[in-house]
Order: sequence, then C-alpha cells, then structure tokens
Amino acid sequence: MRSSFITWYPYCRRSDAIAAALGGTSRLIHYLSFKRPLQAPLKYVLQAVATLRTLRHEQPELILVAVPPIFAALPAVWYARRHGARIVVDAHTGIFAHTRWRWLMPLTRAVCARVDAVVVTNAHLQRQVATWGVPSVVIGDVPVHFGPGRPPEACDRPRVVVVNTFSVDEPVEAILAAARAVGEAQFFVTGDVRAARAVWLKDRPTNLTFTGFLSEEEYAGLLRAADAVVVLTTYDHTMQRGAYEALALGKPLVTSDWPLLRDTFSRGTVHVRNTPAAIAAGIREALAGRERLGAEMQGLRHERGALFATRLAELLRVAGLQAAPDAAIGELSLANITRR
Repeated sequence: MRSSFITWYPYCRRSDAIAAALGGTSRLIHYLSFKRPLQAPLKYVLQAVATLRTLRHEQPELILVAVPPIFAALPAVWYARRHGARIVVDAHTGIFAHTRWRWLMPLTRAVCARVDAVVVTNAHLQRQVATWGVPSVVIGDVPVHFGPGRPPEACDRPRVVVVNTFSVDEPVEAILAAARAVGEAQFFVTGDVRAARAVWLKDRPTNLTFTGFLSEEEYAGLLRAADAVVVLTTYDHTMQRGAYEALALGKPLVTSDWPLLRDTFSRGTVHVRNTPAAIAAGIREALAGRERLGAEMQGLRHERGALFATRLAELLRVAGLQAAPDAAIGELSLANITRR
C-alpha cells in the first residue's frame, strides 16, 4: 500500500513515525520562515502547490495530513476525491485548543466531514469529533527510534534536557526560574531561539543553555546524554511528543500534572504543577531517582508500543483499508523519511 503523510511543518517526528510504521513516506513541506503569521498567505499558497505536486508524483492509495493548519488538508482532500485515494486527517491538539486555530473550527468540521477518518491524540478530543459524525481513532503514543546521535560536550553536572519549541503553551519563564533554583544541574533548552522572547535569552540563568534548533543527530545525542527530560504544557488534553521521546530512550521524565499525561506516563515520571517551585522539586526528585524511574520507563515503553500497533491497525480498518503495517513496530527508522 502506497501512503504519503503530508505535514506543513519543517519537522514533525509524529508524522515521521506514523509514516514509517505504515511503510510510507513523510513529506515535510515548508517554505519561508517558521511561525511568522504575516508570511502565512504566501507560504500556504506555495505549500498547497507543492502538496499537489507531491501527491501527483507519488500517487498514494492512502493520504495522511497533519493539521493545523487546516489549510494543509484542502489540497489533499481535493486530490483524494479526484483520484479515489483514502484520506485521514491527523488532528493535533492545537487545532482544538489554541486561540490561533479555534476560530477556524467551522472550516475544520467541514473538512473533516469529507475525509475517511480523523486521528486524535486522546479520548476527550475523540468525543468532540464524534459529535461531527466522523469516524475517529485515538493514536496518542507513537514509538520513536533514535540513532546513536552525536554526543554533546561533556558536562560536570547532571544534565537536564528541556524539550521545548517556544510554543504558547510552554511555561518558559517558570522553567528559567526552576533552573535558577536547581543550580546543581545543567539545563539545555531546545527550540529555535528566533521564536523566543528577547528577555528570556538575555536573562537566562548561568546554568542554562538555549541550544537553538538541533539536527536530528545532535538532538538524539543530547537526549541520550540526559539524566532527566522535562516537557511541560499549560494546556489540558495536550499530548507531549517530547515525553514519547523520553519514553523511547528510557529517560526519567518530568511533565505537567494533567490527567491525560498522568494516565499515559503512569510510571517513570514525575508530574508537576507549572510553577517554578514545583518544577524545581520535580527535577530534583527525578534526578535522585533516575535509575528507578529509567527502569520503569523501559517497561512502560513496551506496553505503549503494543498499544500503538493495535491503534494503527484500527486506523487502517476505520479508513477502509485492511492491509497490515509494512514496517515492524519497534524497528522504525528515519532512513526512509524525505524532507522538502
């Protein structure tokens, strides 16, 4: 079965992993600058043209498309309906939760009414999609495979990696304050600093480094070297991709204390409120118990991997495709991923 996963982002490990599990290709289509709203009209036109060109070249039987932005689905739906392909929308939490996208909910509903299935990250969102009369499948967990990566420079203190993109739901100020309080550790905060506030960069604590955007090799090496991984969100019902990455490597995790995250990351994890004091205490707890928490994460990884295989098979059934995944779960590789 030929499948193509279209994502209008410069990177998306969730799309990469699902595409790899289906034996298909992940097409990351992105032009101009990232997170620059004024460029969106021109950027979306360019990306729509590139999407149609990609689909015409690959002629997939199954098209998956990640939203937001919901506009990414428009050329994919048009192509699918003209060429008889099945189409699935992978609806990230932001399409429902972020103010930037909520005002487009009528368009989102209209688009989803014309696809074969919608993928959501949790049961709360599935209940919302159910009111639209659209078949849906929950795929929260997506197994991740990392290569050996490039080891970072040596660090003489425990290494805390904060997986971050400077999105509106990330409590960056609280993380900076927590880093000041945990002076015995060295913090590495990922994410393209062009999206960061100038005051964060200027007033960072001395034990914190903003890494900037990292290559896949650099990112894998940094996570492998982590003594604890921190991934936080101020939005309820938001699944954390960085938390899956900690799970994949068996790293102790510190994440926000929301019911969804507490249920998904039930072991190997310290759940905290998004306040400086709570984050600092959680990091200290994770570092002190890193061996026990790491072992718990290893066991949890096997359980969640089996769940992913079940949900992926369900997706194919709901979308009207009975074929089994072509790639073995647990042996996913980024080698067949192409970026535009």
